[in-house]
Amino acid sequence: MAIGRIVALAVVCCGLGVANSIIVQSVDTPLGQQQTLWINENGTPTQLFWAGGINVAVDGVTRVMWCIQLFVDINLNTTYNTVVDWANTANEQRVGWLIKNVVGGVTTQAQGAAFQLAIWDIMEDNGDGFSAGKVRKSSSSQHPTDATVLALAQQYETQSLGKLYEWEPVYHNVTVNTGTAVQNLMGPLTRDDVVMPAAPEPGDWALMGGGLVLIVGASYWRTRKRPDQAR
Repeated sequence: MAIGRIVALAVVCCGLGVANSIIVQSVDTPLGQQQTLWINENGTPTQLFWAGGINVAVDGVTRVMWCIQLFVDINLNTTYNTVVDWANTANEQRVGWLIKNVVGGVTTQAQGAAFQLAIWDIMEDNGDGFSAGKVRKSSSSQHPTDATVLALAQQYETQSLGKLYEWEPVYHNVTVNTGTAVQNLMGPLTRDDVVMPAAPEPGDWALMGGGLVLIVGASYWRTRKRPDQAR
């Protein structure tokens, strides 16, 4: 997986948004492993260039993001157009749950590599562990997958089983001139971001309508005079 520079994201309001200032600055060395982790990619033992968090600046605000496409590269020193959306597939929402609820406890290189490995397996194989599918533990006797990383990755998958969270942004990146898709990223929101969902679902409208009724009703009862204050 190649890590590079992205130019992308502006403020997104009421739907998808085109970004104008996202830069992938570097790999986050304390939160991952570089050229030391081996896995099977589609049945082939492969040494990963990087597995872990990457440092990304969004309109000048830096945060850690995670790659969500194992088999798609993103290149250094290249400008991309980026569209931002909420996590809208079950696998993205499972990753969103991990980012919201678990990533704060990811503080070591082994944990960072495992967190990324779990994300790839969730996205590619629905998080089925590392014995089957496109993302497996290495079959090479000379280069086995690090046992600690593998155990941690399995732990993250177990924690996230059946858990979904849709309000994490997904950054969809394409090349400027050709529109060719490159690596998509996910990462936590900060208070500097303004991102809104595309449109509420019918159930959301019902909830908002019910909330409005409650607000109006509460206001009415607060402002209504008691009988002994009527005159």
